Amino acid sequence: MVFSRIMTAAFVVAIAWIMIAHEPGHAGDDRVKPAGSAEDDLPLPPQASLPAPRPDKGGLASLYPGDEDIERDPRVLFVDDFETGNVEETGARWGSIHLKENLGFVDDVHANSPGNRSLHIADNGHLFTHTVGVDTMYARFYVKFHEKTGYIHHFVHLVADRTPAPWPKGGAGETPPGDAKFSTGIEPTGRWGKYPPPGVWNFYTYWHEMQTKWGSVYDGKQEPIVPGRWYCVEAMLKANSSLEKADGEQAFWVDGELYGRFPGFRWRTTDKLRINSFWLLYYNTDQPARHNKDPRPESRVMEVWFDDVVVATEYIGPVHGRPKHGKKRATPGRSALMTPGLLIAQPDRTVFSQDFEQGPGGFLGGELADGGADGSKAYAFPPTGTWLWDTYSVPVTDATTVRFKLKPLQPVKDVTVLIWSKKLQDNCRYRIAGLQPGKWRDVEFRAMEARVGWGMKGPSLEGDVLNNVKIVYEGDAENRVLLDDVEILD
Repeated sequence: MVFSRIMTAAFVVAIAWIMIAHEPGHAGDDRVKPAGSAEDDLPLPPQASLPAPRPDKGGLASLYPGDEDIERDPRVLFVDDFETGNVEETGARWGSIHLKENLGFVDDVHANSPGNRSLHIADNGHLFTHTVGVDTMYARFYVKFHEKTGYIHHFVHLVADRTPAPWPKGGAGETPPGDAKFSTGIEPTGRWGKYPPPGVWNFYTYWHEMQTKWGSVYDGKQEPIVPGRWYCVEAMLKANSSLEKADGEQAFWVDGELYGRFPGFRWRTTDKLRINSFWLLYYNTDQPARHNKDPRPESRVMEVWFDDVVVATEYIGPVHGRPKHGKKRATPGRSALMTPGLLIAQPDRTVFSQDFEQGPGGFLGGELADGGADGSKAYAFPPTGTWLWDTYSVPVTDATTVRFKLKPLQPVKDVTVLIWSKKLQDNCRYRIAGLQPGKWRDVEFRAMEARVGWGMKGPSLEGDVLNNVKIVYEGDAENRVLLDDVEILD
């Protein structure tokens, strides 16, 4: 898998980036293989043979008493009732777990629970997973906040990401391009102290037409959340049906009651961008306490419980009835990124490679040096950069990938990859943050992630030709960064 080679340090940087500031597919058949099923299991029945869930009649959950076998419905994308496996195994099947030492399983469950345990998170933590890309996603989960909870910084998100990575990406305070990403978070908010913690539910939303760089807020029914009480929460995100139409929407329900529906979104500018990520996030800082003028922040207990997660393409609704066979254990879902090619095209050939053992191989601006990634040769270059022109040429598709290793010998600021676009007559940029002196870092990105403009919000290289690369950074003139194991894949 393309992204599996990127080092854990990149994950830590990405998480830190998204949490610095207060942040909050094509139209057609969304039917998919059931969560966790084998490729040849349960062939999709004709659409007409599927019972149609209705919010006023209980949704998909009404078709599966006690959620028993709900994961086998072809409209269901992902399921976890937290009845199976330990914390490490749960994180492995989701694909990303953060601060796993803060996560655990307990026997505190909601009144309609068909199971025996729930997920408990203290202070901060998350689970993050991917489904196949769809145009409409519903995510239902049960949640309870500690009786002494404070205000929450960020909570559960649904995300459309054109180039998905195993971990959540940064983006706080940045308007995402319309062909790259959009997201919404169902979150509790105190409304600047108007409501006691944790507050009331709202959406916190990022997309290419938002009016401020800090996202947009959408209020639903202003019903204060009662700490210590279990709630069934369901959020829906629906992409616009065509690139010109603003017919996308989002909505959320609490205990089966519609609390807010918000239409009129042109979420995306390409039908290749589809909703494909679910982030079960519990993130806390002292910022919400300050914003809400909490008089007793030191007395707060930041703990939350989650249970009975279901992600689907149609309305799900609360757990309905009791399972026929006693306490149930669902077959939990598995991140779609674990199946190469299922979520994003994979490169299958090497267009260019250079390990500098036989010389610079066309690279200019630096010099050969000892101390390569495997104790071999590397290429050392100054802040003015190193570059390679017309040694290879490949049309940029979803699969086109740039891969190399970097090691700064002294502290440096962000490294920038520049790729000249003949089509756009401008440089497309890709930035690399968090490099540590004396440590090798694996870098890997899709060529279409490089974009025009200092803020990288302009057009991308998609549909262009990749035939050059330049790598520069900020630093003193005598500084050097080592480059090794360069690959262009397609």
